[in-house]
Formats: sequence, structure tokens, C-alpha cells
Amino acid sequence: MRRLHAYPLSIAMSAIEGLASTTVITTSLVYQVESVGLNALQLILVGTVLEMSVFALEIPTGVLADVYSRRLSVVVGLALTGAAFVLAGSIPAFAAVLAAQVVWALGMTFGSGARTAWLADEIGAERLSHALVRNSQAGLVAGLAGAALSVALASLDRSWPLVVGGAMYLGLAAFAALAMTERGFTRPPAEERETFRAMWRTTRQALHVIRGRRVLILIVMVPFLFGAASEVPDRLTTPFLLQDLAIPPLGPLDPVAWFGLSNYVWLGLGFVTLEVIRRTVDTSNDRNVARALTAFQALYVGSLVVFGLATAFPLAIAMFWLRGPLRQATDPLLSAWQNRFVPSRVRATVLSFGGQMDAVGQVIGGPLLGALALGVSLRVGFVAAAIVLLPVVIAFAILGRSRAYTE
Repeated sequence: MRRLHAYPLSIAMSAIEGLASTTVITTSLVYQVESVGLNALQLILVGTVLEMSVFALEIPTGVLADVYSRRLSVVVGLALTGAAFVLAGSIPAFAAVLAAQVVWALGMTFGSGARTAWLADEIGAERLSHALVRNSQAGLVAGLAGAALSVALASLDRSWPLVVGGAMYLGLAAFAALAMTERGFTRPPAEERETFRAMWRTTRQALHVIRGRRVLILIVMVPFLFGAASEVPDRLTTPFLLQDLAIPPLGPLDPVAWFGLSNYVWLGLGFVTLEVIRRTVDTSNDRNVARALTAFQALYVGSLVVFGLATAFPLAIAMFWLRGPLRQATDPLLSAWQNRFVPSRVRATVLSFGGQMDAVGQVIGGPLLGALALGVSLRVGFVAAAIVLLPVVIAFAILGRSRAYTE
């Protein structure tokens, strides 16, 4: 197959992945609650196992991407992700869901850092911000079809979205293996590629880069707080809506249709938000990026508080719909910002440190906030998650006023 230019290829891959991931994610928690029968504690434990696995695997897989091949890391990551979803959907048991989290974590860590580092090497770091926004938009547009497909499949059988979405990931891995180039990556000489020595050398170089720049230290620490706060909104929103607020019927449709509708709202608002960012935020101006991140994160914290305190379903679902686009807007800005300060030779490894800090935050914060939510109430859990994120808003605000980004 003819190799494709990295920019259009990255958009095509993002679109296919957006279709696959939305097919899986739209109704995956409904599957876990209704078909597998997981309670709130088990839902939190599923996330904890996933993030513990990410923590253990993030740095080794990132280093392998910097030492051997980013293209190979991306392909392997997509294949493992697909296998994980097929496993989880094929066996409706708690043990199978936990095992799938380990496989999924391995897939995520192979792709984490490597995908962005590959794109930066192929098209240049100066074009990366624009490309990441376009990639996100492509994923959102394709996700519109994925949300409808997920609801249709789940109405027939709650497990089918996972199996079909996993098969899409496996197909995407085969497509990427045939189509991806790797012209911008320079592999270290053979004599420097002894596995353990090269891994340790690259890890030390990455740590030196992080220690030498205050902005990178802060950007690596921010994912810790993101992770600590994320398990409650990610894992307990579905049981909160299903049990505490009693989702009303949506005409003659299965109640799961609310989650499909929510994805349509997220994807539409997310696309518009990213387009506004593309047109109005000068991503080459670091202070402007920091100010945009401050605004998005402050709105996200506020939406969590209102969602947790809401007693009426319309207000709760409105806050639920607001959260998704705010997160979608934050991710490409933060990712592009990180890449501006990281040398290519250790880019995947440094980004993997950020992923590892996110995993640490989820492993520590998830069970603690989950226990609080279970011991007191889900409402208290959402408010506590918002409080954990307040330092992130402050950190971005400080960076928005700072001039010394690379010191």
C-alpha cells in the first residue's frame, strides 16, 4: 500500500479512531452496570486497575517509542486496544473486565506520547497545534456516527458496541501499519540501542529536560490532579443519572438513547469549541494558550459542582453536556503546549511521564474520592472532585501571567 503523507493520514486515523472509540464508550458503562452487574465500588476498581497498569507500563513503552520506532508503537497500541474491547464485550464477567483493563492500558501506553511525537516529527512542531485541533475535529465528526451505532447495537445487545468497536481498532491497526511513514524519526545508532542501557539513558535525558524547565514540571504535575479528580465524573456519572435522578423516558426509545444523545451534544459542541479555538487562540503565543486553558478549566470545575448539587434532571444533563466539550478543548491545547518545550529525542518519554502522573493521580485519588462518594453520597464525590481541580485553575492562571516559560 502507498504510504500517505502524515497530515492527512493523521486526520484519517483520528476519524476512524473517533468512530471506534465512540462506538465503545457511549454505552460501555451501561454494559458494565446492567449486563456485568458492577456496583459503584467495582466501577471505581475497574478504573483503578486500568490506571495502575498505565502507571507500570507508561515509561517503558514511551522509551521504546523513542529508542526503536514511534510508528510501531502506534500500531501495537491500536491493536492491543482493539483486543481489550473485544475481550471485555465477549465475556460479561468482572474478572474479564479487569483483565481487559490491563490489555487496554498496555495499548494506551504504547500509543501515549508516541502518536503525538510521531506527528510532530513528520510535520514539524510548529504545525502541530493546528494539526491536533484538526485531528480532534475529525474524531468528533466521526464520533457522531459512532454514537448512533453504539445506541443501535446496545439496543440489541449491550455487549455488541464493545465487540464491534474493538474490531474497528484492529482494522485501524492494520491500516496504520500499511500507511504510516516514519521519515522524521532518527533511530539511535545500533551500538546505543542495547535495550536496558538505551532505556535508562533516554529516561535520564527526559528527567533532565523536565527538571531544567519549570513550565514542564508544572505541566507534568497538572495531569496528577486531572487524574485524581477524573474517576468520579468518569465512573459514577452513569449510576448517578440512572439511580439518583431517574432518567426520564426519551419517547419510545431505550433509556440508553440518552447517552447516545449526550454524545451528539458533546461532539457538536466540541467541534464548535475547537473551531473557535482554531480561529481565535494564537497557539504560538504561550500566554494566550495558558489563559484559554484557565478559562476552560474554571468552567469545567463549575460544571462539576452544579452537576453534583443538581436535583432536577434537566440541569444535571445540561452540566453533563457541558463537561465533554470543555475537556475536548483542553486536551489538544495542553498537548501542543507541552510539545513546544520538549526536544524530539525524548518527546515520547517526557509525554509518557505526564501520562504516568495522570495514572498515579487516578490510583490515589480514585479510591479516596470513590470511598467518599460511597460513604457519604455521590453528590459529595462530585463536589470533592471539583475541589481537587482548583489548583489546576490556579496553575494555568499563573502561567498565563508568566513570561519565563522555558526557565
